[in-house]
Amino acid sequence: MRSSCNGCRALRRGCSENCIIKPCLEWIRCPETQGRVTLFLAKFYGRTGLLNLLANATNKNSIAVFKSLLYEASGRLANPTHGALGLLLTGEWSRCEAAVEAVLTGSNINVVTVVDGQTSPCTRIVLKSDLENGNMKTAEASSVIETEPNGIAETHS
Repeated sequence: MRSSCNGCRALRRGCSENCIIKPCLEWIRCPETQGRVTLFLAKFYGRTGLLNLLANATNKNSIAVFKSLLYEASGRLANPTHGALGLLLTGEWSRCEAAVEAVLTGSNINVVTVVDGQTSPCTRIVLKSDLENGNMKTAEASSVIETEPNGIAETHS
């Protein structure tokens, strides 16, 4: 019995001899990272969308296509308006590289907000319970999320 590659395992799909994901993951050494990156891209592009994009790549350039998809998805999360290309053109490529590194290591990507075409760091959102319990030393957030006993969350500015 043949076992699934880490990408197919993350997507919970059967792996075959002609797997389109396995060759794309050869540059990533850690099995957990291979699954994490595949799942990240599947969540961003959709499972079917990712598989269709990879199916149209040749074996020769499948790794380059996979990396390109990873950089674009990470760039879109770091800068939703302009993506990876915008980060490159504005001289902020290091933010895209940091986002890719965050995906590879399993940490969070620092998202930015766009106001009047200008990007700025995302406002910090603090839970009201953290403020009341003294878990937060400063309240730098512009919004506080208050959770009601029934589980409904309200945002207050």
